[in-house]
Amino acid sequence: MSQSSEAFWDRHAPKYAAKPIANPSAYEAKLNHVRSLLAPTDHVLEIGCGTGGTALKLAASCAQITASDISAKMINYARSKRRQVTVKNVRFVHACANRTLHDAPFDKIMAFSLMHLVSDVPEALSAIRDQLKPGGLFVSKTVCLNERHLAIKLMIRVFRSLRIAPDIQLLSQIELFHQIEKAGFEIVETRYFGDQANDPYVVARRNV
Repeated sequence: MSQSSEAFWDRHAPKYAAKPIANPSAYEAKLNHVRSLLAPTDHVLEIGCGTGGTALKLAASCAQITASDISAKMINYARSKRRQVTVKNVRFVHACANRTLHDAPFDKIMAFSLMHLVSDVPEALSAIRDQLKPGGLFVSKTVCLNERHLAIKLMIRVFRSLRIAPDIQLLSQIELFHQIEKAGFEIVETRYFGDQANDPYVVARRNV
């Protein structure tokens, strides 16, 4: 992501932190499926963790979670949340999506509502693959904006041209699946939660 993306998310961190989950039942269904994939010994990376709610909810299902976000202010909110609970096995890190962390390699890597916000999708997927153990799982949920209403796509293009929005990719589901496979993953499962038929949840295994 670009520096402008970091500044954008820093500005919007207070509003993001106060925003309730849009569809709680779909969110819980997603978390339950992720939990079914995690093992007690797993070391997990979440990229684009925002204010840390997902990492904190999943912490009991694995050994350690490293959760990163491009926004320092988002990370500050996440660390504040962690201090309010008894979770000890989550570490929050200020880092962009394509940065390799010293905790690597990981057993599982998660990226929820992120891939449409990175400036270079192949680069981000390559960094994810490099940080996964062979056979490790990449679990993601992506907003595929190319399948939204034309007016939304036009608005996004205008915002990007005026540089008043962060990096936004107009991905289709087919393109997303192709990029994941091209990066060296085998897609083993796709699901949809709630009414989000254009936002696929994908479980992909790193090829050996």
